This record gives sequence, C-alpha cells and structure tokens, in this order.
Amino acid sequence: MAIQFICRCVVVTAISLLLGGCGTKDKLVPKGLPGLPNPKQKFSVQVNVSDGANDNSPIPVDFVVVVDKKLQAEVAKLAAKDWFERRIQIVRDFPGKVEVVSWEWVPGQHAGPISVAVNPRARLGYFFANYLNGGDHRAVVDLKSAVLLNLGPQDFAVQPLK
Repeated sequence: MAIQFICRCVVVTAISLLLGGCGTKDKLVPKGLPGLPNPKQKFSVQVNVSDGANDNSPIPVDFVVVVDKKLQAEVAKLAAKDWFERRIQIVRDFPGKVEVVSWEWVPGQHAGPISVAVNPRARLGYFFANYLNGGDHRAVVDLKSAVLLNLGPQDFAVQPLK
C-alpha cells in the first residue's frame, strides 16, 4: 500500500513538473536576444485563380523570402522560369538565408487567408508563378501587409488587402 502511494506521488509530481514547464518557456526567455532563434512574423495571402487560367493547367507558385541583401538583388532579377530552374541550388547555396513556400493552384480555385511564418529580419517577399507562356511572372511584396494574389489567364497580379 505504501509503495502504491509513493508511486502515485512520484507520477503526480512528474506530471505537475512537465505541465508546469510547458507554459513558462516563453515567459522566461525574452524574444529576439542575440544567439537565440528569432520568433517568426506572419504574412497573410489570399489566392484567387481565374477559370481557365494557364491554359486550364495548374500553376506552380513559389513565395520566396530572402534575408541576404546580395541574394535579394539576384532573386529580384529572376524571371519565374529561371527561378524554378535554379531554386534548389539557390536554397543549397544560401542555407538559412532564403525561405521558400511552394503551392500549386488550379483554375477556379480560391484559398485563404493563408498565414506564412517568415523571418522577422526580412522586409520583402517575392511571388513567382510558373505559367506555361513566357514572361517574368514575378512580383515583390511588402511582408508587413496582407495581399491578394490574383492568378489570371496569362499572368498574375498582387494587391494589398485592407
């Protein structure tokens, strides 16, 4: 009987310590200290795809966030075709300096709002849409404002959400 009582006490104490520790981490560790991971900020996007867009084919879309200024200048010049051909190597060459979120949207689809966690040091993001026709199919966005991504028949547009 005494052993069962001791076992129960140990189990209750262990559970209390585990549960008690779960909610205190954020209170004890200030956010944004040097050497500690930065908390992510949220970027919000809604997506509308026109009926029959991209010759009635799915549209691969990448949302790219870059924190390296040199790389940002390079990415800002890429057309969508070039981005999709080089993205794997860019991510490999710049670990931790580029974040990519990939989707594939179909004609007539509507989605959102979609919340994307982004590095708080980044100020700009890029959308690349891999349409079948030629063109840059690239847009730059301010990460502090939610946007609407309109994927049209042959190209896309981004507008701020209010």
